Amino acid sequence: MMENKSNAFLAGVFTLGLAILVVFAIFWFSSDHTVRVPYDLVTRSTVNGLGPQADVKYRGLDVGKVVSIKFDPEVSGQIIVRISVDHDTPITGTTYATLGLQGVTGVAYVQLDDTAARTGAGTQAGRLATSAKAVARIPMRPGFFEELERRGDSLLSQLDSVMGSVNSMFQADNRRELMDAIRSVHSAAESYSHLARTMEPAAQQLPQVAENLNATLAATRHLAEQLASPNGQLLRTVDKVGHDVQAVSESLQSAAGDVSQNTLPQVGGLARDARQAVRSIDRAASQFNDSPGSVLFGAPAPAPGPGEPGFRAP
Repeated sequence: MMENKSNAFLAGVFTLGLAILVVFAIFWFSSDHTVRVPYDLVTRSTVNGLGPQADVKYRGLDVGKVVSIKFDPEVSGQIIVRISVDHDTPITGTTYATLGLQGVTGVAYVQLDDTAARTGAGTQAGRLATSAKAVARIPMRPGFFEELERRGDSLLSQLDSVMGSVNSMFQADNRRELMDAIRSVHSAAESYSHLARTMEPAAQQLPQVAENLNATLAATRHLAEQLASPNGQLLRTVDKVGHDVQAVSESLQSAAGDVSQNTLPQVGGLARDARQAVRSIDRAASQFNDSPGSVLFGAPAPAPGPGEPGFRAP
């Protein structure tokens, strides 16, 4: 009986120890053993949807959890969100936080980002020191939805102004003008269609015109080649005409030389003989006028000159 009681006691102790060991192992493996450090997020904005154990992400990566949310006892209306993040998270003096929403569930999370890391400047800046006794503070900026809510009144007023402008644009007078403009565009389109139909025959003749133009260009190119070629037909013809003109010029020069050397002296002598005959006829006419009888009886004797017999001084 004593041995049975001893075995039962040992079995109970073993079972209890095994259960405690299993519970401890489950607790150990299910708990997070990452070394984390605290930071305080400071904001005056609303934190709708954010609660303890909410996720904390650094540029999309999970780095921690929200520990608590409370009002700042020193500054009225200011909220302090205590977060716990991995100690190797690159949080610097330019790091800031925003509030994000996970899908359409309304559950919020904290999004950390760094101005220097986003702009590429100050990547070697030191970490923001923090500890449980001196918790560093990080500013929390308004999120997208909060900024949208803050600017909602301005957007609504602008939307109301736009709707008023649209309403005034579609008033009766403006509608008539718009319809007139549409009719004008329709008329212009019809005119364009008529013009296209009118130009269609001319467009059909364009290929033939292009062929004729190509033939003309080919003939022009051939003529230019003939003009540029020293052995071309045109230049040979021009050279032949030049030689003929030169031969005619030489013949004219030779004829002019003969005229100046032979014909002109003879014409000059004939002119002198003609002048002498005219003078003789003129003297004969003068004598006939002075003494018509000289034709029958001959010319009278000339009057005696000085020293001759019968000379009388006048």
